[in-house]
Amino acid sequence: MNLQSILTAAALSACLAAPAGATVVQGTMTPTNYFLGYMGNMTGVTTVSGTETLPDTLFAICVEHSAEFPGWTAAYQYTLTDSFAPFLRSPGTIDMATALLHYVVDGYYASLMQGSYGAAAGYGLNKAVWQITDFDGTRASMGIQPNEYDSDPNGSYALYTLIMSDVYDNFASISPSYRSARYDIRFLEQDDAGIQSLAIITERDNEVPEPSSLALLLAGGIGLAARARRKQA
Repeated sequence: MNLQSILTAAALSACLAAPAGATVVQGTMTPTNYFLGYMGNMTGVTTVSGTETLPDTLFAICVEHSAEFPGWTAAYQYTLTDSFAPFLRSPGTIDMATALLHYVVDGYYASLMQGSYGAAAGYGLNKAVWQITDFDGTRASMGIQPNEYDSDPNGSYALYTLIMSDVYDNFASISPSYRSARYDIRFLEQDDAGIQSLAIITERDNEVPEPSSLALLLAGGIGLAARARRKQA
Protein backbone atom coordinates (compact mmCIF):
# COMPACT_ATOMS: atom_id res chain seq x y z
CA MET A 1 0.00 0.00 0.00
CA ASN A 2 1.47 3.39 -0.97
CA LEU A 3 1.62 6.47 1.26
CA GLN A 4 -1.40 8.11 -0.37
CA SER A 5 -3.53 5.00 0.24
CA ILE A 6 -2.42 4.86 3.87
CA LEU A 7 -3.28 8.53 4.41
CA THR A 8 -6.65 8.08 2.70
CA ALA A 9 -7.48 5.06 4.88
CA ALA A 10 -6.45 6.96 8.02
CA ALA A 11 -8.61 9.94 7.06
CA LEU A 12 -11.58 7.66 6.39
CA SER A 13 -11.07 5.91 9.73
CA ALA A 14 -11.00 9.27 11.53
CA CYS A 15 -14.21 10.38 9.83
CA LEU A 16 -15.99 7.16 10.81
CA ALA A 17 -14.76 7.41 14.41
CA ALA A 18 -15.85 11.03 14.89
CA PRO A 19 -18.60 12.33 12.57
CA ALA A 20 -18.29 15.89 11.32
CA GLY A 21 -19.23 18.33 14.06
CA ALA A 22 -19.01 15.67 16.79
CA THR A 23 -17.55 16.70 20.11
CA VAL A 24 -14.43 14.76 21.05
CA VAL A 25 -13.22 14.99 24.64
CA GLN A 26 -10.17 13.67 26.41
CA GLY A 27 -10.09 12.64 30.04
CA THR A 28 -8.51 10.44 32.70
CA MET A 29 -10.25 7.91 34.93
CA THR A 30 -9.64 7.97 38.69
CA PRO A 31 -10.76 5.39 41.27
CA THR A 32 -13.40 5.97 43.95
CA ASN A 33 -14.40 4.00 47.04
CA TYR A 34 -16.95 2.15 44.94
CA PHE A 35 -14.54 1.51 42.11
CA LEU A 36 -13.92 -2.12 41.23
CA GLY A 37 -12.18 -1.73 37.89
CA TYR A 38 -15.35 -0.69 36.06
CA MET A 39 -16.48 2.63 37.52
CA GLY A 40 -14.94 5.93 38.54
CA ASN A 41 -14.63 9.67 38.08
CA MET A 42 -13.37 11.10 34.82
CA THR A 43 -11.19 14.10 35.53
CA GLY A 44 -9.23 16.61 33.50
CA VAL A 45 -11.83 16.51 30.75
CA THR A 46 -10.91 18.79 27.86
CA THR A 47 -12.61 19.34 24.52
CA VAL A 48 -10.43 18.20 21.64
CA SER A 49 -12.87 19.18 18.91
CA GLY A 50 -16.48 20.32 18.68
CA THR A 51 -18.36 22.94 20.64
CA GLU A 52 -19.83 21.07 23.61
CA THR A 53 -18.09 20.84 26.95
CA LEU A 54 -18.40 18.47 29.90
CA PRO A 55 -17.94 18.99 33.64
CA ASP A 56 -14.34 18.58 34.74
CA THR A 57 -15.38 15.68 37.00
CA LEU A 58 -18.20 13.30 36.25
CA PHE A 59 -19.02 9.71 37.05
CA ALA A 60 -18.47 7.06 34.40
CA ILE A 61 -19.41 3.40 34.15
CA CYS A 62 -18.24 0.90 31.53
CA VAL A 63 -20.79 -0.16 28.94
CA GLU A 64 -18.85 -2.82 27.04
CA HIS A 65 -18.02 -6.39 28.01
CA SER A 66 -14.69 -7.06 26.37
CA ALA A 67 -12.79 -3.80 25.96
CA GLU A 68 -9.86 -2.96 28.19
CA PHE A 69 -10.65 -0.66 31.10
CA PRO A 70 -8.93 2.68 30.47
CA GLY A 71 -7.24 2.83 33.85
CA TRP A 72 -6.30 6.17 35.34
CA THR A 73 -2.70 6.79 34.31
CA ALA A 74 -3.29 8.05 30.77
CA ALA A 75 -5.84 10.30 29.09
CA TYR A 76 -7.91 8.82 26.26
CA GLN A 77 -10.08 10.47 23.65
CA TYR A 78 -13.83 9.82 23.37
CA THR A 79 -16.61 11.02 21.09
CA LEU A 80 -19.55 12.41 23.05
CA THR A 81 -22.93 10.95 22.06
CA ASP A 82 -26.46 11.07 23.47
CA SER A 83 -27.48 7.70 22.04
CA PHE A 84 -27.26 4.30 23.76
CA ALA A 85 -27.70 2.60 20.35
CA PRO A 86 -24.00 2.11 19.45
CA PHE A 87 -23.56 -0.11 22.51
CA LEU A 88 -26.61 -2.35 22.04
CA ARG A 89 -26.66 -5.83 20.58
CA SER A 90 -30.05 -4.97 19.06
CA PRO A 91 -30.14 -1.23 18.22
CA GLY A 92 -33.82 -1.60 17.34
CA THR A 93 -34.53 -1.89 21.08
CA ILE A 94 -33.08 1.59 21.71
CA ASP A 95 -36.11 3.22 23.40
CA MET A 96 -36.82 0.43 25.88
CA ALA A 97 -33.14 -0.30 26.52
CA THR A 98 -32.57 3.39 27.30
CA ALA A 99 -35.60 3.37 29.62
CA LEU A 100 -34.21 0.32 31.46
CA LEU A 101 -30.83 2.01 31.87
CA HIS A 102 -32.47 5.15 33.30
CA TYR A 103 -34.63 3.00 35.60
CA VAL A 104 -31.56 1.25 37.01
CA VAL A 105 -29.58 4.46 37.47
CA ASP A 106 -32.57 6.16 39.13
CA GLY A 107 -33.06 3.25 41.50
CA TYR A 108 -29.51 2.34 42.51
CA TYR A 109 -26.87 4.88 41.57
CA ALA A 110 -27.32 7.25 44.55
CA SER A 111 -27.50 4.44 47.09
CA LEU A 112 -24.42 2.80 45.63
CA MET A 113 -22.48 6.05 45.84
CA GLN A 114 -23.63 6.53 49.43
CA GLY A 115 -22.17 3.13 50.32
CA SER A 116 -25.48 1.37 50.93
CA TYR A 117 -24.29 -1.78 49.16
CA GLY A 118 -20.71 -1.86 50.38
CA ALA A 119 -17.53 -0.21 49.24
CA ALA A 120 -16.80 -2.60 46.37
CA ALA A 121 -20.21 -3.55 45.00
CA GLY A 122 -19.92 -1.42 41.88
CA TYR A 123 -19.39 -4.44 39.66
CA GLY A 124 -23.00 -5.43 40.40
CA LEU A 125 -24.28 -2.24 38.79
CA ASN A 126 -21.95 -2.74 35.85
CA LYS A 127 -23.08 -6.34 35.36
CA ALA A 128 -26.69 -5.12 35.21
CA VAL A 129 -25.80 -2.40 32.69
CA TRP A 130 -23.94 -4.92 30.52
CA GLN A 131 -27.00 -7.15 30.54
CA ILE A 132 -29.15 -4.23 29.37
CA THR A 133 -26.81 -3.80 26.39
CA ASP A 134 -27.82 -7.38 25.46
CA PHE A 135 -31.54 -6.58 25.68
CA ASP A 136 -33.35 -8.29 22.80
CA GLY A 137 -36.79 -6.76 23.35
CA THR A 138 -38.03 -9.48 25.69
CA ARG A 139 -38.53 -9.58 29.43
CA ALA A 140 -36.79 -12.98 29.46
CA SER A 141 -33.49 -11.39 28.41
CA MET A 142 -33.58 -9.40 31.67
CA GLY A 143 -33.69 -12.52 33.84
CA ILE A 144 -30.99 -13.10 36.47
CA GLN A 145 -27.91 -14.85 35.11
CA PRO A 146 -25.84 -17.31 37.18
CA ASN A 147 -22.92 -16.09 39.26
CA GLU A 148 -19.75 -16.48 37.21
CA TYR A 149 -17.58 -16.65 40.32
CA ASP A 150 -17.37 -19.26 43.08
CA SER A 151 -18.04 -16.68 45.79
CA ASP A 152 -19.35 -13.15 46.20
CA PRO A 153 -16.95 -11.46 48.66
CA ASN A 154 -17.85 -7.91 47.65
CA GLY A 155 -21.60 -8.33 47.47
CA SER A 156 -21.48 -7.47 43.78
CA TYR A 157 -23.56 -10.42 42.65
CA ALA A 158 -26.06 -9.76 45.43
CA LEU A 159 -26.50 -6.19 44.16
CA TYR A 160 -26.77 -7.46 40.58
CA THR A 161 -29.55 -9.91 41.54
CA LEU A 162 -31.37 -7.14 43.42
CA ILE A 163 -31.25 -4.86 40.36
CA MET A 164 -32.22 -7.48 37.80
CA SER A 165 -35.05 -8.91 39.90
CA ASP A 166 -36.40 -5.35 40.15
CA VAL A 167 -36.12 -4.85 36.37
CA TYR A 168 -37.65 -8.26 35.65
CA ASP A 169 -40.55 -7.90 38.11
CA ASN A 170 -41.43 -4.36 36.99
CA PHE A 171 -40.65 -4.79 33.30
CA ALA A 172 -44.27 -4.43 32.15
CA SER A 173 -44.71 -1.14 34.03
CA ILE A 174 -41.55 0.56 32.70
CA SER A 175 -42.52 2.76 29.76
CA PRO A 176 -40.16 2.91 26.76
CA SER A 177 -40.31 6.70 27.13
CA TYR A 178 -39.13 6.61 30.77
CA ARG A 179 -36.22 8.97 31.35
CA SER A 180 -34.72 10.12 34.63
CA ALA A 181 -35.82 13.48 36.00
CA ARG A 182 -32.79 13.50 38.30
CA TYR A 183 -29.88 12.39 36.12
CA ASP A 184 -28.58 13.00 32.62
CA ILE A 185 -26.97 9.93 31.07
CA ARG A 186 -24.73 10.43 28.06
CA PHE A 187 -22.01 8.33 26.49
CA LEU A 188 -18.34 8.60 25.65
CA GLU A 189 -17.65 6.36 22.68
CA GLN A 190 -14.04 5.23 22.64
CA ASP A 191 -11.84 6.58 19.85
CA ASP A 192 -8.85 4.42 20.87
CA ALA A 193 -9.19 0.80 19.75
CA GLY A 194 -9.78 -1.66 22.58
CA ILE A 195 -10.51 1.00 25.21
CA GLN A 196 -13.80 1.01 27.09
CA SER A 197 -16.71 3.21 26.04
CA LEU A 198 -18.38 4.83 29.04
CA ALA A 199 -21.82 5.91 30.17
CA ILE A 200 -21.48 9.18 32.04
CA ILE A 201 -23.87 10.28 34.78
CA THR A 202 -24.42 13.87 35.88
CA GLU A 203 -27.01 15.08 38.35
CA ARG A 204 -29.42 17.60 36.93
CA ASP A 205 -29.87 21.08 38.32
CA ASN A 206 -33.52 20.77 39.27
CA GLU A 207 -33.98 24.32 40.50
CA VAL A 208 -36.06 24.97 37.38
CA PRO A 209 -39.46 23.30 37.94
CA GLU A 210 -40.54 20.47 35.64
CA PRO A 211 -43.23 21.59 33.12
CA SER A 212 -45.99 19.85 35.11
CA SER A 213 -44.83 21.49 38.35
CA LEU A 214 -44.56 24.85 36.60
CA ALA A 215 -48.14 24.49 35.34
CA LEU A 216 -49.34 23.82 38.90
CA LEU A 217 -47.45 26.85 40.21
CA LEU A 218 -48.93 29.06 37.50
CA ALA A 219 -52.43 27.74 38.20
CA GLY A 220 -51.96 28.43 41.91
CA GLY A 221 -50.71 31.94 41.16
CA ILE A 222 -53.70 32.67 38.93
CA GLY A 223 -56.04 31.43 41.65
CA LEU A 224 -54.42 33.63 44.32
CA ALA A 225 -54.59 36.66 42.02
CA ALA A 226 -58.28 36.05 41.34
CA ARG A 227 -59.00 35.75 45.07
CA ALA A 228 -57.12 39.00 45.75
CA ARG A 229 -59.18 40.81 43.11
CA ARG A 230 -62.43 39.53 44.66
CA LYS A 231 -61.38 40.80 48.09
CA GLN A 232 -60.57 44.24 46.69
CA ALA A 233 -63.97 44.36 44.97
